[in-house]
Order: sequence, then C-alpha cells, then structure tokens
Amino acid sequence: MSEDVVIRTELAPGDLGRLIALHGTAYGDDPVHFGLKFEAHVARTVAEFVIDNDAKGRVWLAERNGETVGCAAMVDRGDQGQLRWVVLAPAERGKGLGEKLIRAAIDYAEERDYREVYLETTDGLDASMAIYKKLGFEIAKEETQSLWGRSQNVIIMVKKRR
Repeated sequence: MSEDVVIRTELAPGDLGRLIALHGTAYGDDPVHFGLKFEAHVARTVAEFVIDNDAKGRVWLAERNGETVGCAAMVDRGDQGQLRWVVLAPAERGKGLGEKLIRAAIDYAEERDYREVYLETTDGLDASMAIYKKLGFEIAKEETQSLWGRSQNVIIMVKKRR
C-alpha cells in the first residue's frame, strides 16, 4: 500500500456523502449486481447510522490527495458489531488497503468486547470474501433476496470473539 494514503476516523461535513458516492462509483461498472438503487440503499443505511444509531461505532475513511478512496465501518449493535460499507476505489484494490481497513474495524470491535462481528455481503465479490475468510469470518447463512430491484444471493458472515 502506498504511503500517501491517510486513514482517519473523525467524520467531517461532507464525509457521509463521499462515502455514499464512493459506493456508487466503485460499483458503477457492475450494473448486474449494483446500480442506483444500491447507492440509494447505502445512503439510507448511512443516514440510519447517524440518525437512528447516533453514529455509535466508527468509520474509517482512506484518502489519497484529499479524495476518499476507501472505507470501512463498525456499527455498534449492542453486544455485536456490524462491519459495513467496506469499499475501495478500483485503482486502490489489490494493495492491502481493504485488509488494513477491515483489520482496524475488527480491532475496534475487540476493544469494545463485542461477542461477535457480523457482515452482510453478496456473491460475486470474491476478493472481499477472501479477505473476510482470511480474517476469521465464517459463512453463517446464505439466502436469495430481492435487493436493489433484482434477485441477489445474500451472505451473512460472522466472526466470533477470540
């Protein structure tokens, strides 16, 4: 990973919009799985994080030259943490940044003594799945759901506390 990437956790005005926009642009070339409804879904979940959950948890934003190029978050769900909004700009993939962001979120969850961390993802994200498995997540459930206007295989993964 290049040294000119800065990771920060203090949210500033405009950060939520950049997080949402990154999801739209990072997955914009995959209209089969994602699209505008997906970006709107991310916007809704980010709004719920702040409005309904009082932003309990932490967001890691990776920036290069002032541009948001990566993100991960751990949302406080009581005795559980939910890993959310893991995304990298296409040019940043394969450099170790995604794993670094996810490890930071897992470390945060362990500091908070969550009994487990879970995440929801969809099939077709092989690189992300490889990282999740490498870091100790196991598939707990798979089911087909209607998401973002199409049928998707939803995968729920869980990592128990060490």
